[in-house]
Amino acid sequence: MPIVLDATGTEIDLQRPAREIVSLVPSFSELICEMRLGSRLVGVTRFCVEPAEIVNAIRKVGGTKYPDIERIIGLAPDLVLANREENNEEDVEALREAGINVFVGDVRTAEQAREEVDRIGQLVGGISMRLADGIEAALEEQKHVERLRPRVRAAVLIWRNPYMAASGDTYIGDLLRLAGGINVCEDAARGRYPRLSLPELIALDPEVILLPSEPYRFRERHAEELLAQSGLSAARDGHVYLCDGQNLTWWGARTPAAIRDVAALLDQARAGWQAEAAMTPELPPGLNLNVSQQDVVE
Repeated sequence: MPIVLDATGTEIDLQRPAREIVSLVPSFSELICEMRLGSRLVGVTRFCVEPAEIVNAIRKVGGTKYPDIERIIGLAPDLVLANREENNEEDVEALREAGINVFVGDVRTAEQAREEVDRIGQLVGGISMRLADGIEAALEEQKHVERLRPRVRAAVLIWRNPYMAASGDTYIGDLLRLAGGINVCEDAARGRYPRLSLPELIALDPEVILLPSEPYRFRERHAEELLAQSGLSAARDGHVYLCDGQNLTWWGARTPAAIRDVAALLDQARAGWQAEAAMTPELPPGLNLNVSQQDVVE
């Protein structure tokens, strides 16, 4: 077994592929299931809800921020999967002090998602090539059109009261860049998820605003509130969109669709681009280019 280095600089040295796994991150749980290794998950958080037909029957070990450490230790897993942003450092240390292997990930770009898929595949002995290749193909699609495609000023809000947005130092921010967006909150000097008053958002004047369904569950009435702001270009042109929060934040199996979904939503603000987009080369067999635009607000 190869030694795998995680985001904390810790070497994960397993003698064999992990057979009993606890996942403290929804995207990790989904990734293990996508590798057809869901039967190896012995514990997941209550936020690990997909794929429901598999994870519903798995023992719950608390939440991402407040996992039941004693229960996890009692399960004696070969491997615990955690994330630097979603899980607390003290919980990771408590598990490691109990002699449990903990892999801590930290994905802030789609390319890092592809690399993380490979690392997890090595740890669990899963077939990760199909998933990694799917991400690589989606990245290549965007590179093919980036010189021709007009760029669009955009913002992705992840919270309300106060508004919070994704900066460039986030996975969401990277999806915007890849899709030809200019993130009006790119600068992370105010934090990775800066707070914004409504006047500040209007002053930034995004041409497109995306409202994902998580972590805050934006609904149509919230989109209508923004559409009523005549000082916003996104409001005047009707480019405020509700979108699938899981696709936008759960890296891994969803990354190819997320890249294409964000690009398709930004395309709504690219006058005349639709005809040019048809020049995208044919994809390899088995790759899905269908875009699910959910609850688009006109």
